[in-house]
Amino acid sequence: VFVAVVVSLLYVAGMVLNDVVDLAVDRRQRPARPIPSGHVSRRAAAACVLLLFIAAIATSATGGTPALLVSTALVAAIIGYNLTHQRWVASCLLMGACRGLVYLYACSVTTWPPTWPAAGVLAGSITLYTVALTLVARAEVPSSGTAPACRWLAPCIGLLVLPAAVWVRPSHPVAALLAACLLGGWLLRPVMLLGRSPPATIKAVLTYLAGMCLVDTYFLTLLDRAAWAPIALILFALTCWAHRRIPGT
Repeated sequence: VFVAVVVSLLYVAGMVLNDVVDLAVDRRQRPARPIPSGHVSRRAAAACVLLLFIAAIATSATGGTPALLVSTALVAAIIGYNLTHQRWVASCLLMGACRGLVYLYACSVTTWPPTWPAAGVLAGSITLYTVALTLVARAEVPSSGTAPACRWLAPCIGLLVLPAAVWVRPSHPVAALLAACLLGGWLLRPVMLLGRSPPATIKAVLTYLAGMCLVDTYFLTLLDRAAWAPIALILFALTCWAHRRIPGT
C-alpha cells in the first residue's frame, strides 16, 4: 500500500506536469485538453504538481533513506523527461528509467539492498520495454520522424522482456511458461497493427501499455509469486476496458 500510494502520487504528478510543459503544443494539436480549454489554469496545474511531488517525497522519507533516495531519483527522471521529450529523442531513456525506478523503489521499501541480479534484470527489462514503447508512441506525431523505425522495432519489443527467465529462474516453470505465452501472444497484436498501411500507431501504443500488466504477470511468476499474478491479470483486463473510453496516450 505504501509503494502504491507514493508511485501513484508521482505518476499523477508526471501526467499533470506533461500538460503544463506541453501547453503550447496542446493549444495547436489538442485544444480540448484541460489547460488549453480553460478548465484548469496553468498555475493551478503547476501547484498541483508541486504538492504531489512534496507529498510523495515526504511519505517516502518515512520509509527510510533508500526509499527517499530512490523516490528523489524518480522525481528527477520524471521532470527530466517532461522538460526534454519534445525536442530530444533520447528522452525516451528517461521515460524508461521512470518505470525501472518504480521496481527499485519497491525494493527500497521492502528489502534493501535488492536481491541482485533479479532486481537489476527485471528493472532493466521493463526499462527497455518502456523505451521501445515510447519510441513507438512518438510516431503518433508525424513530425517526429520515428514512424519508419516502428516497423522493425515492434517485433523486437517482446525480446526485451521474455529473456528475463534466463537470469531469474522460477521454481515452478509451468506458471512462468504460461505467462510468457500469454505475453508473447499479446505482443503480436501491435506488430500487426504497425504493419498496416497506414500503421495503426495509437492502437498499437494502447496495446503495449496494457501489456505492461502482462509483463508484471510474467515477472511475478519468475519470482515464484504466481499467487499474485491474478491481480496483474485483473488490472490488465481493467486497462483494456478503460482504454475504450480513456485513451492512455
